[in-house]
Amino acid sequence: MNELPFRFRLSAWIINQRAIVSAFFVLLTIAFAFGLRGIEIRTIFKDLLPKDDPFVQVYYDHPNFGNPLTVFVMVKRVDGDIYDQDTLQKVWDLTRDVDLTPGVDHDQVISISTQKLRYVAATPEGLDVRPLMGDHVPQGVSQVEDFRRRVQQSPNARSFYVSRDGTATLVQATFQDSVDYGVAFEHIQKLQEKYQDDNHALYIAGQPTLTGWVYKLQGQTYTIFGITLGLLIVALALYMRNIAGTLTPIICSVVAAIWGFGLVGWLGMPIEPLLMIVPLLLVARSFSHCVQFTERFYEIYAHLAAKRQAAEV
Repeated sequence: MNELPFRFRLSAWIINQRAIVSAFFVLLTIAFAFGLRGIEIRTIFKDLLPKDDPFVQVYYDHPNFGNPLTVFVMVKRVDGDIYDQDTLQKVWDLTRDVDLTPGVDHDQVISISTQKLRYVAATPEGLDVRPLMGDHVPQGVSQVEDFRRRVQQSPNARSFYVSRDGTATLVQATFQDSVDYGVAFEHIQKLQEKYQDDNHALYIAGQPTLTGWVYKLQGQTYTIFGITLGLLIVALALYMRNIAGTLTPIICSVVAAIWGFGLVGWLGMPIEPLLMIVPLLLVARSFSHCVQFTERFYEIYAHLAAKRQAAEV
């Protein structure tokens, strides 16, 4: 008599030892469930870059020469140019407040009110390089006009930080790799509300800002996921029309989610918010597979009229 194939012998052993197998799965699921405590949903920018790319390697070797983790805040004067005492005071205060953002690199906060932007002045002793604004905001018409002249003498300022028509200027802030995008985004957004008025419009751009919007809308994403899963369950119940056929895919998907997220938690790896769509797709695929093998079980059970034997097959 020929020996049964391994898959038949294995299925028979699982059914015969179903108590032990079930206990093993429960214990394994509990072990993975403890890993859920270590789950952290946040973005680490370096993890999104291909580490074997030569341009990325240059970025790692020379982090001070350009950084994608940079936020740009544009201050635009609605009813004139920036050469106004009120506007310059606003830029001065905004720059100091941006410098207080958690996770910012204080050495890379640049605006027309910082020491980074300078102009060249000719003196009897030679060329003298001085900060554009110095240690105070220009007061009065004469000082403001003198500041306008200094900007014109600074190629870097007039090319990159002040618009050609003089109606807008940039405040640039670079963040460290350990920045919390959600906290930084909320801080910058509050500054926009604080400094924007009828005469001044503020616009914010930069990769940390885009990631911050993902963090801000995370709650809506979870709501969409919840509604989608709810509709999947309703569709499953209407299709299977029995308790076992409905609960089996749900239980399998929940266990798979616990194993997957639990493993990530045990490994201490953060989950990128933009990739949260992947678990939803995996759950949908799990539903599909469970429906198929549940239907197959009922087909066989209809022929054999024996649950245990149908389960083995």
